[in-house]
Formats: sequence, structure tokens, C-alpha cells
Amino acid sequence: MTLTDETFAYQNFDTIFKQILQDLGVNRSVKSYRIVANPGAPYFLISLKFGRARSAVKVTDMSQLNVHTGGTALTITDESWAPALLSKLWQRYGRDRVEQLTRFEILIHGATIEELESMELDPGEELKAKLLDAVWRLFPEGFTVRYDIVDDKAMTIIGTEHDMKPEWIKVAKMVHEDVKGKEDE
Repeated sequence: MTLTDETFAYQNFDTIFKQILQDLGVNRSVKSYRIVANPGAPYFLISLKFGRARSAVKVTDMSQLNVHTGGTALTITDESWAPALLSKLWQRYGRDRVEQLTRFEILIHGATIEELESMELDPGEELKAKLLDAVWRLFPEGFTVRYDIVDDKAMTIIGTEHDMKPEWIKVAKMVHEDVKGKEDE
């Protein structure tokens, strides 16, 4: 692959990744990123530094809770949290105990108001999940052998279709530290 080919490939990965971030609504949550494609090795690496997510939010900050026969009725008052809240309820109580009556009304069978009042949603975890989704959408198909580095500031994933070599992991660690240390752009 020539330098011109590599530049063309990088520009395409860059354009595609920016579009993916925008489609997922997290483009402003990524402070910087770096994509390294080495077809000669071959490996594909992406490292991104993320911004700070909002702090945890209590269920009572996004909904109203009322006692209901056999459980608790929850009315969502902040629509932006609806998908994450429903997902969290399914995770904690199971789909069979969580009944979505309308778009904003949910009945949780066998749950008390006290349990739900203490429940929080962590936007940081949701952000990391969305960013990971963006990375998987960009990653070349077949690069299933992966090594990842994730901390509170950055995420780096290197993948190959062959056995992972120690020197590639060293590259991933160096790129991770470089991206993590970059000033916000």
C-alpha cells in the first residue's frame, strides 16, 4: 500500500467514523481520536479520548413514582432518559416484570417505590457503550482477534484477523497514552 493509498484509506475511515459518531449522537463526547490501519501487519487500531459524561442521575429526577396494585407505577417526565431507564429496569427486574403501558408510563411488578427511588442511571456507562458501538461499526469485518484498553479518559481497541502480536499491543498502549494525554481540541 502506498502512502497515497494509506492517506485515502485514513480519510475514508475518518469520514465514516465522524458520521457514525453523529448518527449515534455522541460526536461531541469524543475529544480526540486516532485511527491506525496497518495492512502490512495487518492490524486496525482506533483510540479515542472521551469527554466527561454527566454524573449519575436518580430515577426520581426523571420520573414520578406512584404505588400501584402489585408494584410501582412510573411516569417518565424527562423523555431523553426513556430508553436508558427502560433498559435499566429490564436489566434489574426482567422483561416479564416491567410492563410498558404507554410511551411514558411503566408498571414494575413487585418493585417498591423505595427500591426505585434509590436506583440511578450512569450516563458514563451509557456513553462508553455508545462509543464502543461506534468503534464496532467502523472496525473491519473479520478482525475478530482484539485487545482493548479502557480507562476513565480513553478507549483503545486493536484488532487483527491473525494472532495478536506483542509488538502490536505495545503500539496500542503507546497510542492509548498519546491520545489520553492530548489536550482537548
